[in-house]
Amino acid sequence: MSKIGPKVYYRKTTGEVIYITSQVESPWAVETTKEQDMGFYPQLKGFDPEQVDVLKLEFDKYTEDFTRAKSYWVNPDTGKLEFAYVDTGESKPDYQAPLTEQVSDLKARQDSTEAALLALMDVTKA
Repeated sequence: MSKIGPKVYYRKTTGEVIYITSQVESPWAVETTKEQDMGFYPQLKGFDPEQVDVLKLEFDKYTEDFTRAKSYWVNPDTGKLEFAYVDTGESKPDYQAPLTEQVSDLKARQDSTEAALLALMDVTKA
């Protein structure tokens, strides 16, 4: 069974998301190119391919983030997807790294801190 993640098409200069393809799980699923997608999806037709970039995501990557977010964009400086989870009422949303990545980072830091504390406790016992 092939699993192909979604692709996020966005304007290179502004990071505005133009279209996100659906993820596909099927024995017949095949990966398509940017050129094929731009010729196939009506939402992408008419855009200059030089002005559009694509971010390929892993299957099920950021599914929960997309569900919870109020908006999202691709940061043109980093090429990374960012989400706004709360509507601040401001003209520019407060974009941040995906919550799923933030939670993973916090777990890694917590594990590191716990390991350091255990090592420190061992040293003080000796």
